[in-house]
Amino acid sequence: MTESGIKMNTTKTRLGLTACLLTAILATACASAPEQKTAAPAPAAAPAPLKDEALAKAVKTALDADADIARFDLKVSGKGEDVTIEGATDTGVQMAQAGMIAEKVPGVRYVMNNIQPRD
Repeated sequence: MTESGIKMNTTKTRLGLTACLLTAILATACASAPEQKTAAPAPAAAPAPLKDEALAKAVKTALDADADIARFDLKVSGKGEDVTIEGATDTGVQMAQAGMIAEKVPGVRYVMNNIQPRD
């Protein structure tokens, strides 16, 4: 083989080795690329807050579900997350009970208990 033939083979070998090395580097880089994360599913939306009249109606329904309180036919009004209860009961315990029932209704933040006990 001539000297130019040896140089040509050496050049081809170097090019081949360089191509193999480049392929290995690219394959490694692609394999170690950070994994693309998909977005987490959106959390379920909280139920919409009840409007004034709907919140007052929900509280009135809760009060009427208690046999001891329902007989007083208390009036309920709402504004935002606040409700006002008005009317009269026989005792202070019944007044307090009505307030506690209203506080447990979902969507109620504050109860203005204007009930007047007769005792």
